[in-house]
Amino acid sequence: MGRSADPALTVFAWGNISRGDDAIGPMLAEALRDIAPPGIRVIEDHQLNIEHVTDISIDGLVLFIDASVAIESGCQLQRIGPVDEGNFSTHAISPQALLNVFEKTIAKPAPDAWLLHVAAREFELGASIGSVATAAVDEATRLLGELCATAPDQWRAFLERNTRRMEGDAHRLASAAGEIETG
Repeated sequence: MGRSADPALTVFAWGNISRGDDAIGPMLAEALRDIAPPGIRVIEDHQLNIEHVTDISIDGLVLFIDASVAIESGCQLQRIGPVDEGNFSTHAISPQALLNVFEKTIAKPAPDAWLLHVAAREFELGASIGSVATAAVDEATRLLGELCATAPDQWRAFLERNTRRMEGDAHRLASAAGEIETG
């Protein structure tokens, strides 16, 4: 880890293609592999596991991509950091807990990391991806395309700028919804 051959950006995308909207991670991993410039490493798996700690580069950035019920539509970047959840298993782990394991294992600060929430609603076994997730995947694909078109030395700034923009959009939407309900 930390060698010059390490990627500038490691992207983790996970999900189950047999469970409707949970296919978001694998779909975006495939799309990203098709357009990713040198310096981006895409890691796709059924779920995020503790063993993925060895895939994190000390000097790089990390982007986690997953289907999310935490947002209503589209996609949302969130800056994340290490969190000691204390009760993860070796079977599955949150991105924040994985960053915490990285710090404990490597004895260095975790790299800057973001979580790309992609709106999802339908997770039934055998289901197709739903309309909310389809629209969210389209939006996330555009965002990832813009990231790939950005110079590698500007990826951090791109992620920070879009995190702030998306948080502002979400706040404005929540405010507008509150005005409609109370108006």
